Amino acid sequence: MAGKILIVDQNPNYSDILRALLEKRGYAVTVLDDGHQINTVFGAANFDIIFLDSETGGIRDKVLFAEIKKEYPHSYIIIITSKRGNGLIKDAMDAGAYGCIGKPFNPDEVLTMVHQLLPIRKD
Repeated sequence: MAGKILIVDQNPNYSDILRALLEKRGYAVTVLDDGHQINTVFGAANFDIIFLDSETGGIRDKVLFAEIKKEYPHSYIIIITSKRGNGLIKDAMDAGAYGCIGKPFNPDEVLTMVHQLLPIRKD
């Protein structure tokens, strides 16, 4: 398996597209539609990359980033946003998020980012 990825997005259209894109390349993908559900997967899997949609319920909670970084200290967090100038992006980057992709996302951009992150993993 190429890596484990968590997607948290309330919009099934986007999460389904992202899931299909990543699963086609061999990644194990888990999808949640609410940020409050993240606690249900803590400890169940060691995610390499966590995609968080900025408009999904529970994601804007600054405490969530601290919880994710505590539970998955080696995971890369990527924010998905449809709004430019989103204040959450700065907060997320300050809390340790790796980067940001916009909606509608470019599949090549997503795959390039994922391929850049996972090969450098040493664990």
